[in-house]
Amino acid sequence: MRRALGPRPARQRRPLRLLTAAMLACGLLTSATWHASATATGGTTDLLHTAFGGSFSSGSTYTAATGETMDGVLVRRTGGELTDPADGIQLHGGQEGLTFTPSTPISGGTVQQPFVMEAAFTPAATQGSLATVFALGGNLFARYNGSSLQYGFSANNNGTWSDATKTVPAPAAGTQHVLSVAYEPTTGGATMHAFLDGAQLPDAVSTSGPAGWNDTSGAQAGFGNDVHPSALSRGLTGSLRQVRLATFTAPFVPADLALQTVRSSAKRLSVDFEGAVSANGAYHPAEGETADDGLTVTGGRITTPGTLRLAAAPRSTTGISWDTAPLGTDPLGSGVLAESVVAPELLQPGTPVMNVLGLAALTALDQHTVRLSAGAGHWDVKLPAAQSRSGVRYQHLALAVEPDADGLALTLVTGDHTVSGPFHVAASDAPAAVTPRIDWLTGARGTVYGVAVTAFSGLAPADVRVLGSLPCLATKVAPAQQISIMPGECLTSLVAKASAVRPDGRQISWQELQQTAFLHFGVNTFTGAEWGTGQEDPDVFQPTQLDTDQWARTLRDAGFKLAILTVKHHDGFLLYPSRYTTHDVASSSWEGGKGDVLGDFATSMRKYGLKVGVYISPADENQYADGVYANGGAHTPRTIPTLVPGDDRAGKKIPGFTLTADDYGAYMLNQLYEVLTQYGPIDEVWFDGAQGRIPAGKVENYDFPSWYQLIRALAPQAVIAVTGPDVRWVGNESGVARPDEWSVLPTVTTAAGSRDYALSYSAQDEGSRSALLAGRDSGASALSWWPAECDVSIHDGWFYHANQQPKSVQQLTDIYYKSVGRNADLLLNIPPDQDGQIAPADVARLTEWRARIDADMPSDLALKARATGDGQNAGAVVDGKAGTDWVTSGPNEGTVQLTLPAATTVDRIALAEDIHFGQQLESAVVEAQATDGSWSQVATVDSVGYQRIIALDQPVTTTSLRLRILHSRAAVHLDRISLFHATSS
Repeated sequence: MRRALGPRPARQRRPLRLLTAAMLACGLLTSATWHASATATGGTTDLLHTAFGGSFSSGSTYTAATGETMDGVLVRRTGGELTDPADGIQLHGGQEGLTFTPSTPISGGTVQQPFVMEAAFTPAATQGSLATVFALGGNLFARYNGSSLQYGFSANNNGTWSDATKTVPAPAAGTQHVLSVAYEPTTGGATMHAFLDGAQLPDAVSTSGPAGWNDTSGAQAGFGNDVHPSALSRGLTGSLRQVRLATFTAPFVPADLALQTVRSSAKRLSVDFEGAVSANGAYHPAEGETADDGLTVTGGRITTPGTLRLAAAPRSTTGISWDTAPLGTDPLGSGVLAESVVAPELLQPGTPVMNVLGLAALTALDQHTVRLSAGAGHWDVKLPAAQSRSGVRYQHLALAVEPDADGLALTLVTGDHTVSGPFHVAASDAPAAVTPRIDWLTGARGTVYGVAVTAFSGLAPADVRVLGSLPCLATKVAPAQQISIMPGECLTSLVAKASAVRPDGRQISWQELQQTAFLHFGVNTFTGAEWGTGQEDPDVFQPTQLDTDQWARTLRDAGFKLAILTVKHHDGFLLYPSRYTTHDVASSSWEGGKGDVLGDFATSMRKYGLKVGVYISPADENQYADGVYANGGAHTPRTIPTLVPGDDRAGKKIPGFTLTADDYGAYMLNQLYEVLTQYGPIDEVWFDGAQGRIPAGKVENYDFPSWYQLIRALAPQAVIAVTGPDVRWVGNESGVARPDEWSVLPTVTTAAGSRDYALSYSAQDEGSRSALLAGRDSGASALSWWPAECDVSIHDGWFYHANQQPKSVQQLTDIYYKSVGRNADLLLNIPPDQDGQIAPADVARLTEWRARIDADMPSDLALKARATGDGQNAGAVVDGKAGTDWVTSGPNEGTVQLTLPAATTVDRIALAEDIHFGQQLESAVVEAQATDGSWSQVATVDSVGYQRIIALDQPVTTTSLRLRILHSRAAVHLDRISLFHATSS
C-alpha cells in the first residue's frame, strides 16, 4: 500500500549522545558470530555459553538465541547434528560434533590462558573409541576410555611430550550429567581441575610444561568431538544440552563454574512434615523433602501439612529418630548440623531437644534456656525471643558438631542466626563412641515444624541451615500477577502462592490471540545477511513493489490476529524516518527518501483487523560505530523526548518524561517515543536480549526500567515481550512449547531490572511442583504469571533468502499443536521478499496450513452435548460462551460428563481453563464410555492453562466422554471442553 507523507522534520546527522539501560547479554534472532561479555560470579568472561535455543539458520553455522553468548563462530561438523528442543544437540558418534572458533584465540602457539570448559550432556550406553565430550587446542580433552572417563592434556617440554591425565568411572548412560574442567597454567607446567555433577575430581597436573597445542586446531574448541586433525572420528553418542567456554583470571575458584555448583555441604535430611506417618511410625516424605526409610516418628501425627503433633499416650514415648547411614561409615568425617523448628511451648523443663550421634545433647531448661552437653562438659545458653510468622510462634534450634585437632567443636545456632560457641570438648572428655543416630524430642509433647541434618566442611554452621523458612504455612494469599517467595519456602506454601498468581488484562488479551506473525524486513533482506553490520549504505534498501496490504490480507486469511514488524534489527537500520539517526529509510533513495514502512504496515494491519506490534532491537551496531552504544556513559536523568534542531514538535503540548538512562538508552527512549506516539495504538513491544557484536569487555547496560515506564505510559495496552515483564520466550526457536507449559513459574529480577527465568530457559519443566521447588533452590524471588511465546520462522532463516523454501504443511501443523495446543502463543516469522511482498510460495503454504488446521478441527461437536457433573455449572463447558465456567468443589476433585445425542467419532479434544482464576489443573484423565456402559481411558493430561489440545492415539466412537480431575492446586474453573473429528486425513 501507499500513504501520503507530510514534510519530514529536520534531523541531525548523528544524534546527541542520548541513552539506554540494563540487561543481560544474549541474542534472539542473531547471527552466528557475535561478541558479548558475560561475567560470572567468579570473574569469568564467557566466550561461548549456549543451551541450543537458537538454530542453524545459516546452513551449518549456529545462530544464537536470547540468553546465549557466542564470541566467535560455532558450526556443526556433518549437518546431521540436529537441534531438539528437549535434548539439545543430538549426536550419533563418528564424525559428528560441534566446532567453536573464538574471535580471539585463547590457545595456540605460546598462548597459555586460563579457561573453563563445561558441558551438560547425556551419554548413550555405547560409546566409540575415545568418544570425546569436549576438547580444545588439539591436546586437551575429556573423553571416554572404555568404561571410564579420562580427562587431561598433553604437555610439550622442549619437544618431549608427556600426558597429564586422570581417569574416573564413566557416568551413567541415559542420564544428564555436567562435566567441567578448568585449565590453569602454572610456572613450568599446568593444572586441570575437574568436576562431575557437583563433585570435585582429582586434578590432572603437569610439571613438565603446559598443554601443547596442535598447529592446525590450536584456536578451536570441540564439543561432542575432538579437534585434533587425526582425531576427528571420536564423536560422542548422545546429546549436548548446554556448553560453555570462558576465560578467567587465576587463581581458579569453583565460582568460575556456571553449569554446576561444587558441593561443600550436603543436605542429608530435610523434613517439614508435609508427608505422612505410617502406622509403624515410618515417615514417608512428600515431594521436596529429603528423607529415607531411616526416619521414624513415635507418638505423633500430622494434623495439617507442615505440622507434626507429638502427644504420647500414657506409658508410651514420643519423638523423632533418624538412622545416620546416609552420612556414611564415618558419620563425623565432616561437620554435622542437626536442626529442629518447634513451638516454644514444647520446650518444657527437661525436654531433650536433640541428641547428635551420642556425642552432644541439647536439653530444654525452660522456654528461654537450653543446656548443651557433651562428655563431661555442659553450657547453658539463653535463647533469643521466639520468632513469629503469620501469627505462629516458633523457635529454630541448630546444633553443629565438628571434629577438630583436639576433640570436638560444638556450635549452637538459634533464632535468626544467633550463634553461641564454638564450645570445645577435648578428646579425653568426649564420648568414646559414635552412635549412628540422631534423635529429637524424645518423650516430648507439642508441635514440631521440621527437622534436618546437613553434612558440611569449610563453612560456618549458620550458613548451612536449611529450615530457615519454616513453619510451613499455607496461608491465604491475595491474588496478584507476581507473588514473592522466600528461600527454602515449603512446597505447601509455594503451591498456595502459585495458585493465587493471576494474569493482568494485557496478558489475557494477548493469550486470546493464539497466533502472531513476525515480519523480518530490512537491509538484511537486500544483503542476504541474517545479522547486518550497521555500516550498510541505506540506499541498499530498495523494495520494488512494497505492498503492506498484501501482508495484512495474507496474515488475516491465515488466522493471525497480530503482526510484529522488525522496526529495527541489530544493525540499527530503522524502517521509519527518525529524528535521531540517518541510518533509516529516509536516507535511502527508495520513495525519494519519503518512505515509511512502519507507517504503511500499521495502517494496513488495522485496515484488515490485525493488531500492531513492533520489534525494536536493544542491540545497535550502527550506534556502536558512532560511539553511542556501549560507550560507558553514566546513567543520568534525561528529558524525553529530546527535541532536535528544527523539531516539528517544538512548541506543541506533548507528553514529556524525565527518565534515567545513559547515552544509548536515551536514543532508544526517543525512538520508542516516536513509534508509540506517531503510529497509533501499539499492542506489543518486542525486545530480545542481544548485546551486539562488540569487543569482549564492552557491554551496554540496558535501562529496561525506564523503557518499561515509557511504554506503560504511552501504550498501556501493550504487552512487553521476551525481555519484558508480560510475555516470555519459550526457550527455543523451533516454535515448540514444553509438553506441560505453565504460565506460572519461578522468576528472578536481573540487575538490569528485567524479568528472567529462575531455572534455565532450556529447562523442560518450568512450572510443576518440582519446578517450583527447583526454582526456589535456584534463587527465585517470586512466582509470576509469565506466559510463553513460541517463535519460529517459516524458512530456515529469519530474513528472506531466495534459496530457502517454506516449511511443509506437516511441519507447520506439528508446530501449531505444540505451541497453540500447549498453552502458548505461536509467533511465526514470514519475511517479506526484496519486492516488499510475502513470497507466493509462502502465501500458498500458509493457505494450505490454515486449511489443514480447519480440517483437523472443524465444528465443535461438544456444542451438541449435554454436560453433567459435580461442582457448579457443569453445562458451562459446552455452552460456547467465554467466561462461563464449570467450577469444581475443591482441589484434587471434579468429574464432568459429556453426553452426545448419538454415537460420535472424536480424535481431538481441547480443554481451556478460565485464566482469570489462574492456572490450577495439574492432572486429569479423559475416559470414553463403551456400549456396555464401561469406561476406558483414552487420554491423560497434566497442565492445561489457556488451552490444551489433545490428539487421541486412536479415534474413539462413543456417546459419552468424561473428564476426571486427579490433582489441582485449587478449585478448577474450566471454561470449555471441545470435541473434534478431522474431515480429511
